[in-house]
Amino acid sequence: MIPGTILAYLVLLSVIGVWTARRSRASTDFYLAGRQLGLFTTVLATMASIMSGFVFVGGPGLFYSVGLGSFWIVISASFTGAMMCWLLARPLHAMAAQAGCLTIPDVIVARYGCRFSSGFAAVGILLGVVGYLATQLLALGLILAAVLNTSIWLGILAGALVLAFYTTAGGMVAAVYTDVVQGGVMLVSTSVIFGYALSAAGGSSGISAAILREAPDLLSPWGLVGPIACLGWFFLFSVGSLGQPHVVHKMMMVRDLRLLKHFPWILAVCMTICSLVWLGVGSSAKSLVLRGAMPLLAHPDEAITSFLHAFAPTWLSALAYAGIVSAIMSTADSFATIGAAALARDLPRAFGRQSEPTVTKSRVFSVVVFALALMFALSVKGLVAYAGILGFGIFAAALTPLLSVGLNWPGATAWSARASLVVGTGTAVAGEILARRGLYPLQLPPACLALLLSFIAFLGIGLVAPKPTEPQE
Repeated sequence: MIPGTILAYLVLLSVIGVWTARRSRASTDFYLAGRQLGLFTTVLATMASIMSGFVFVGGPGLFYSVGLGSFWIVISASFTGAMMCWLLARPLHAMAAQAGCLTIPDVIVARYGCRFSSGFAAVGILLGVVGYLATQLLALGLILAAVLNTSIWLGILAGALVLAFYTTAGGMVAAVYTDVVQGGVMLVSTSVIFGYALSAAGGSSGISAAILREAPDLLSPWGLVGPIACLGWFFLFSVGSLGQPHVVHKMMMVRDLRLLKHFPWILAVCMTICSLVWLGVGSSAKSLVLRGAMPLLAHPDEAITSFLHAFAPTWLSALAYAGIVSAIMSTADSFATIGAAALARDLPRAFGRQSEPTVTKSRVFSVVVFALALMFALSVKGLVAYAGILGFGIFAAALTPLLSVGLNWPGATAWSARASLVVGTGTAVAGEILARRGLYPLQLPPACLALLLSFIAFLGIGLVAPKPTEPQE
């Protein structure tokens, strides 16, 4: 039943991709879904873009590994929607409508008049896309391997092929329509999974008692990672959410800004419901392993698949896997589209080529993005969640100051944008390389340090640099 359900679901997504291909006739359709999103479509598409395999697979694995401290990553889900509407919705929507901006690098060149900043932002977006998309492929490979009883590498390849097919066919139109379906599946599945996970492990009291008896530090506010790392995660995932191109891009697609009046609280409720899978499955799996009721996991990222295999009835496993696949694919399709935009139009425009790429060319570059992410996914070692933090951190360090501050502060200049992009992106990449080699000396996560330095560079240069009298090239 479970393999058949997942295969049928993958076929459904492919059919949607074929159907939406006819609606992607121009760049506005491929990159902005025709700018016709309504309230609930925007909410579900935004939530689906955020709540990825990072949350559904990496989240339970990270809780299993480091405990309650991991939940600092998702606490900000309750207010990030309000921050987006307050700081970004109006300027991004206006730039899409009035300046014809289709992508975040378009917004940057329109705001700062600087092709270097636009091109560097496109490079940062591409790096983040490859890292974050690789996270989704890793998570998808884990799930498909468990469901189809195959190797993780075959699971990654199968998932990548389906994603590449419907994403390259329909672009952002396909991403939005599939996200609406996937968002609904995610909300239902996470609610059921959370309730069943608590029940299977003896309720919240039984879970707490087992963990406190065997590994009490897991339930401390900081878990096993300490206060500096936890507060760094909180800062990164709350403030850094304003620099996630696959998320804030939705503000450019909405049909009418007045539709966003109820966007923050609806998004907060939906994201909070989906975040419960992180806490529920992660804590339940850990308590069951500590009590000997579930075998010791070979890898923390197997927390959700091992729990479903050991305790869930067939119908629940089918629903759960459908929800997980939905979460993974709904984020991956947006990544592929913005990555294709970076290659097909943003980088060439940074070098002075103003011609608009055809939809066919954009589709070809979507395939290139998937190929790059696939190669990175096959080389990544470690938790899915940490790979997700890398991608999120690169986006945040490169774009958050330019968008959250720069679109609202007239004093920001092209030089402040350049400094922020170079410092933020460079620190994020260098910090990750040092961390992977065991040479990073700080408890503060490298991505958080990169975001802090990016803000300092942006604000510092913006305050002291002379204001240009005309846009700089």
